[in-house]
Amino acid sequence: MSEDVLLGGLDIGTTHVKAVLCDGEGRIVGRAKSPTPYGSVPHTHPADGLVAAALGTLAQCVREAGRAPEAIGVTGMAEAGVPLDADGRAIGPVRAWSDPAPAPHAARLAETFGRPQLHARTGVLPSPKVPLAKWCALVADDAGLPARMRTWVGAADLVAHALTGAVGTDATFAQRTMAWDPVAREWLPELLDEAGLGVDHMPRVREVGEPVGRVTAEAAADVGLRAGTPVVVAGHDHLVGAWAAGARGPGQVADSMGTAEAVLTVTGEPPDRARAAAEGMSWGRHADGEHFMVLAGAASSGLLVEWFCDRFLDGVQGAGRYEEFARLVATLPAAPCGPTVTPYAHGRSAPRPDPGARFAVHDLRLEHGPAHIARAILEGTAHQARWMTDTQAWLCGGVAPGSVTLLGGSTRLAAWTALKAAVGPWPTRVCAEPEAAGLGAALLAGRAVGVEGASPVAPSHPVVPDAATAEAHRAHHRDRFLPLATTPVAPAGPTAPTPRGSAPDPAPQTPAGLEGRSSALGPAPQSPAGLKGRGSAPDPAPQTPEGLELAHPSSTAPHLGRSASTALGNLPSPSSPTSSEQGRPHRAAGWARRPPVQAAPHDYPDPDTDSDPEEPTP
Repeated sequence: MSEDVLLGGLDIGTTHVKAVLCDGEGRIVGRAKSPTPYGSVPHTHPADGLVAAALGTLAQCVREAGRAPEAIGVTGMAEAGVPLDADGRAIGPVRAWSDPAPAPHAARLAETFGRPQLHARTGVLPSPKVPLAKWCALVADDAGLPARMRTWVGAADLVAHALTGAVGTDATFAQRTMAWDPVAREWLPELLDEAGLGVDHMPRVREVGEPVGRVTAEAAADVGLRAGTPVVVAGHDHLVGAWAAGARGPGQVADSMGTAEAVLTVTGEPPDRARAAAEGMSWGRHADGEHFMVLAGAASSGLLVEWFCDRFLDGVQGAGRYEEFARLVATLPAAPCGPTVTPYAHGRSAPRPDPGARFAVHDLRLEHGPAHIARAILEGTAHQARWMTDTQAWLCGGVAPGSVTLLGGSTRLAAWTALKAAVGPWPTRVCAEPEAAGLGAALLAGRAVGVEGASPVAPSHPVVPDAATAEAHRAHHRDRFLPLATTPVAPAGPTAPTPRGSAPDPAPQTPAGLEGRSSALGPAPQSPAGLKGRGSAPDPAPQTPEGLELAHPSSTAPHLGRSASTALGNLPSPSSPTSSEQGRPHRAAGWARRPPVQAAPHDYPDPDTDSDPEEPTP
């Protein structure tokens, strides 16, 4: 019986490594946690230290449970990884997903292949964090690396390799590299070639629940496992956690609340790719390997709660500061009663990406105090999450979400989850399991030992708002938040972005001889209504399905973004390689040279993956 099976899950997070043990019905019987180690070089993790932390955390969990699991699943942060040599040793430290150093290479990839083409084919937009840009940077610094490198492994893959001696990954990790086709399920040699790598340098992508290998005798003795236990790389933690929380079918949404926030909508097929690119959202396969999903992030969610506590509650320490924050918020009426916050401490990545978007407190009056600001922060982040959710529904055919499940550490603040339910016109639930990603990894590993069928869903409870309160918050979202969020921002100085209300730049001119040509990734997706080049007249806004509130790109508050030349700043021109790239032949022969595109590479945090979703803020 499934309740007699014990399954293990490991979550290799940005700040913590977490382990859980559960039975086949999803009931947790053991858990442990330890800090994720960081290296002396910024944006790195020591490979040996990361493995030691993971195996030590799992060993602690096994000791406390008094029993070893029959299968182990590993999930964790995407984009972080390290090359291995022929002997399976790491070549250098694990490069963190947050490393900004590959930015020039991301810019060159965008210029060479075109941002719309890359997004349409791979599901992600060029940014410094994608492994393809990391590989280009590593090879630019060490031209001999491809000859010494046997394979690339992500952080979760590295831990699975330490347990089994084998290398493999999951499609949800592969699709974050910007060198994998989520539809065809294959590596893209023409993109790997940009880094001097080939398909043989990539880990084999396993099917969902397929073991990468089995625990070796040495690892079994070190951790307290049985030799031969199957180990599964379960996939990207945001997706695995969403799947565990119940976001499994089309129209189901997971909102992962932590220091940053990620919203994921499940869909039966890829979304409208051109619009998704314009809205700053990635897409790809879901954790089950069958459905697709759309993913968007907000860098400033729990981060703003931390900011408030640091500025206004500096005399309160530890958990007391969150209790005091909750007490302040509880002193106010449930309906909107104070200022409105636009929650963009580091720009906005989605919807309508804008690196120049500001964290601002609007409508502040003399009678307002700290409680009103605290409450406005929660409201502003709730409005931003609804905007992301509405936009994802629009991208996925215009059907309003069937349900939204909230998960992550920030759900412990009941006032926040109540506001989420009041702002969003859909059924809202709160996942009660704080380690949803680890639980999901364990349940997906169960497929390796015959625990099939309808996998259990983590326990949750509904949040039902008062009808009058909900009506007030939804009106405020439509009538105040969206207009403020899309209002042009004045430049802060000579290097500030072009104001979004200024005259549009001319549409890019197509170089002679390239009319009608397309790159090897295929033609750029056709710009749908309202998403044409900035020099064209906007089409009428598409019809919004009932229940969705959208600030369309063709609305009266235009989104013009920044010109490519401004956004790129001092990044090297793709036609003028850096000194580390001199002598490397251009690998894009046969690709149409793309003119500058409207959307500029992100120069702000792009958190649609790897802040720890389960890390508590309050």
